[in-house]
Amino acid sequence: MGILSKFFGGGSAKPSAEASDAPAPECAHGALVPRWDKAEDMGKSDRVSNYYCEGCAETFTPADAERIRLSGTGA
Repeated sequence: MGILSKFFGGGSAKPSAEASDAPAPECAHGALVPRWDKAEDMGKSDRVSNYYCEGCAETFTPADAERIRLSGTGA
């Protein structure tokens, strides 16, 4: 096989079965971003409507986010 065939998908590399069967690692929720419902509430920690995890795209209530922070494990 030539160099061009490698660039255009002519390679014979196949993903291993182990990689596709492995469970996804659990997110540590280390990047929780606050979200507000109203623009005038932005920056006010007591008015956060939910938290968004940039790692797994899951949303959490303020109570759940606090629990995650206190546990330190992310779950």
